[in-house]
Amino acid sequence: MRRFALALGWLTLVLFLGSAWFGAQQTQRWVVPVLGALAPTASRADLQTAHAVTRKLAHVTEYAVLALLWMRAARARRAGLRTASWIALAVCVLCAFVDEAHQSMLLTRTGSAADAVLDSLAALTALVIVRTRATEAARLPAAAAGEAA
Repeated sequence: MRRFALALGWLTLVLFLGSAWFGAQQTQRWVVPVLGALAPTASRADLQTAHAVTRKLAHVTEYAVLALLWMRAARARRAGLRTASWIALAVCVLCAFVDEAHQSMLLTRTGSAADAVLDSLAALTALVIVRTRATEAARLPAAAAGEAA
């Protein structure tokens, strides 16, 4: 149950970060000065670009973590790795759609199908990496047993 609480909590955070309080104009007020302190010789245009990249990286990270938390929660309910991955991906795609639909109704935000695709791809990539590593890890003992025989 605790794993579902963590996954639901992160889902809530992701949707909260999609609110009017976290639009580009709002985060620019504090992110750009921090970036300027880290790169004092950067031009204003460079800082704006870095701000946009930082925001996109934040999206990718949010959805990768969301996918992994939901996969972990589903696995706690004895779902197989494949089933847990599909559940996690479905939650992430639905969340991305809801987030962008909500943003399209806000004056300070812009809903974007491209952002929903990016978010979904971030979740998919995280799940593929985890599944690939799990599959490889499962093969190692089998390969070692075959060599020992």
